[in-house]
Amino acid sequence: MDDKMLEKRMELLNQSYKKIPDQTNPSDIIQAIKQEGKSQKKRALIHWPYVASFIGVLLISAVLILQLTMDEPGRKNGNQTDFAGESEQGLQREIEDAKAQYDVRKTQAMERLGFTEGIFNSTVIARDAGRHLTYIESIPMRDFSNERKVEWVQRAREELDQILATPEVMMKNLKAPLTKEEAEVWVDDFINKEQDILPLYEDELNEYRDYWMTHVENGELNMKEFNHMKNDYPPKLWLLRDGIFNNAVKLSYNNETDRLETTLDVEYFRMITNHKALPEGYELYMITRFDPVIKAGELTGTWKEAADRLMDYEKILKELPDNSRFRVEVKHEYDTLYQYFTDGNVYQPIFDENDKMKSNVEKTYRYILKEYPDYTTSLHLKEVYEELKRLNFVKPDRWVHSTPVILSSETEELYKES
Repeated sequence: MDDKMLEKRMELLNQSYKKIPDQTNPSDIIQAIKQEGKSQKKRALIHWPYVASFIGVLLISAVLILQLTMDEPGRKNGNQTDFAGESEQGLQREIEDAKAQYDVRKTQAMERLGFTEGIFNSTVIARDAGRHLTYIESIPMRDFSNERKVEWVQRAREELDQILATPEVMMKNLKAPLTKEEAEVWVDDFINKEQDILPLYEDELNEYRDYWMTHVENGELNMKEFNHMKNDYPPKLWLLRDGIFNNAVKLSYNNETDRLETTLDVEYFRMITNHKALPEGYELYMITRFDPVIKAGELTGTWKEAADRLMDYEKILKELPDNSRFRVEVKHEYDTLYQYFTDGNVYQPIFDENDKMKSNVEKTYRYILKEYPDYTTSLHLKEVYEELKRLNFVKPDRWVHSTPVILSSETEELYKES
């Protein structure tokens, strides 16, 4: 103990001594001294090594926190880079899947149609599918997010299936009833595809004339015999035969051109499809498209057949909605055929050289009035017939008749409500 500490201690003892009462016992003196010692121990002493250690821990923690904060953007960028890489790979996988799907569907379409690749590539179906595949391959070059690009590729894959669906596939899938909006798309697509392949079958079949000509009897092709062709027929002809049968193609022999002609096989179509799938009017419209009654200005059949078709047109116009893409075409066909019944034309006159109505036309008028009495067309033609009847069916000097307007059923309902 040094002099200063000793001096300090003595001073404290002196102060304690002065606090002792004048008369006391030794035990009280000892107790007072102990109490003074305890008060000395309670004084806080600063231990500098501990303080230094604590400050060091704080500094190290601050440095670590600062490093973590500075590294966070880097980690985010790294995660974003990894995500972008995975997204890019996902997009490429979708495109590769689309290409593989295109190859499979194209091969299936060729087999179902019975076409070689050369024939198939000449179809609109093949060209549309090829353009669609090119579009899919171009999607990565577009300035949009990979997520959006993946959605486009997936949607385009579904559309690719629809493009490469042959008429056979479309007919077999026509099960559930369609809405009128769905029927508009389906019928338009089916007609376009069927009209796409029909002339190709004609061109290919007529190269095998020596084989199918043996099945022509009395100016007509015996389809039953043709379908049971002999084993020694060329394999390509067998493939064509299968494609013709499966895609509802009907063959007929044209005596004038000495060629086979193609059209829709309505019986097979109705056999393979659900007759309730298409709304009223749509199937009938489709049938009329493949079986026109006027070609090159002349009736293709009898006046009675033309009369039935005229009534079919009225029925179609009543059933199709006002916004149907087919109404304008059907209205044109209706107007043209109606004019044949009231005026005829250069190739199909209804009056003879003495301006008297031809007997077969007059007979057809009576057929219409009897079989279709409630049709709007029939009511108008009845007025024409009665006018001519009063004149002994001689054409008057002034002979002008307008075509009736056929309203759709939905428009007629609106008129009734109002």
